[in-house]
Amino acid sequence: MAKATIQYRQLKTEGLWPEIDLKAMIVDVLRRRGWADNAKTRVIDLDQDQSFVILNKVAAPDTWDGPVFAGQLIQLQAGTDVHAVMQSLEEDTAEYVVQSLSVGERVKVVKGVLYFVLAGNHLGVIEGQQVRGRLLERYFTALLQRAGELEPGQAIILNSKFLAGDGKELSESSEIQIAAASANRDGGRHEQNIPPRIEEREAGAAREHEQATVFEVLRMLGWNEDALERLGADIPEGGWIEGFFKVFIKQRRKRKPISRATINEALRNIDPADLGLKGNGSERGGIVKMSIQRDIRTIGSLLDPTDAIEQITNALRDWATAGKIDCNFER
Repeated sequence: MAKATIQYRQLKTEGLWPEIDLKAMIVDVLRRRGWADNAKTRVIDLDQDQSFVILNKVAAPDTWDGPVFAGQLIQLQAGTDVHAVMQSLEEDTAEYVVQSLSVGERVKVVKGVLYFVLAGNHLGVIEGQQVRGRLLERYFTALLQRAGELEPGQAIILNSKFLAGDGKELSESSEIQIAAASANRDGGRHEQNIPPRIEEREAGAAREHEQATVFEVLRMLGWNEDALERLGADIPEGGWIEGFFKVFIKQRRKRKPISRATINEALRNIDPADLGLKGNGSERGGIVKMSIQRDIRTIGSLLDPTDAIEQITNALRDWATAGKIDCNFER
């Protein structure tokens, strides 16, 4: 068994159409395009770099007319070499030898796995260390564009639902603070430095393996790729960029509140521990994304897909029963 965090997301319908039902549309596309029974037809090279994203394991098609559609998203990375330590860690040795192993040209290494359950426009998701919710957004967008369901410029955005630390609805905020991990000149995470000291109230404890980088935060704030490339080019070889951001809206001499809807969308892919909010006072208890932890069976070091999907479905039902989401499971 392993503990996994099930997060809640909801489709943003603005920019699409009010009557959209994401679950029904995904099911219709898979059936109508003949993509239901063959995983090969669901392979998408999102970045055109042989790093394939696949809607891999899906619930049995004869269940798709029920209230939920569930699946497993995997990302594969190109390259045939894997670095490994072959010795037993119980062995007495001055050092462990890191070897480069070739796993064969036909083998693709799994970068990460994500599990999700769709109920209408409501989504429960278990992210992997490398495969996060933003990849699911990009995959759904690419799949529906390939099927001709989305126009250029339309995109699937899966909002989070942020709550105050005491579990109550988050109030509007006059200021958002975002702590970001340092980044190298190519935009990648800078691992070897000491995190910057923040003189203001810290936005959250930094966890270097999860925290959004400076470049990711700037991208969220609307910087385009050309601007980010120019910024990266200004960083000297061996240097890095650090950042701590304050976001607020001003009108003459006043600050206007930032709405909950804006927070739920703009910050959906940033960990809440890296955020601080100020409104009527500060969020003393912190903020959290609506989520729940569940014990899930494992197969080796991987989650059991069947149990993962069952637990996500149960979490969605529990949230619906508690009135936290407006989701109908009786269809």
